[in-house]
Amino acid sequence: MRKVALAALSAACWSASPSFAADTHLAKISFQPQVKGLSCLKPETLGMIKELTAKIGPIQITSTCGGRHARNSQHYRGNAIDFRPLATSPRNAAAAAKTIEAVGGVGSYSNGLVHVDVGDREIAWYGKKRSRRLAYAGRGR
Repeated sequence: MRKVALAALSAACWSASPSFAADTHLAKISFQPQVKGLSCLKPETLGMIKELTAKIGPIQITSTCGGRHARNSQHYRGNAIDFRPLATSPRNAAAAAKTIEAVGGVGSYSNGLVHVDVGDREIAWYGKKRSRRLAYAGRGR
């Protein structure tokens, strides 16, 4: 899998949050080629990414706003990312994400990817669509 270094992306993708662009957390993010940057993400989502990488280390973002998602996906609203943790296990990454106040949903796929969103619902899930196990989580995680 080819990784696209963050430094190689256009500076325009950081226009939503210039302070995020100047941050050292940029060194902890890489992208799969189909991900065009973070410009579609809301500031709350960018803040969540910053806090997440501070907790778990580097990540490879595999999906933001584009691509194919469920009809009412938080991805289309700029509230979600899918990522592969590079310095810890997907299980540990999901557990760490659940401790972030802004996080509304955490999911993990059987292929090692983790979904995190800042949507309104507090939900956690694992697995593929047909066999997915859902658990509604309260803020007292």
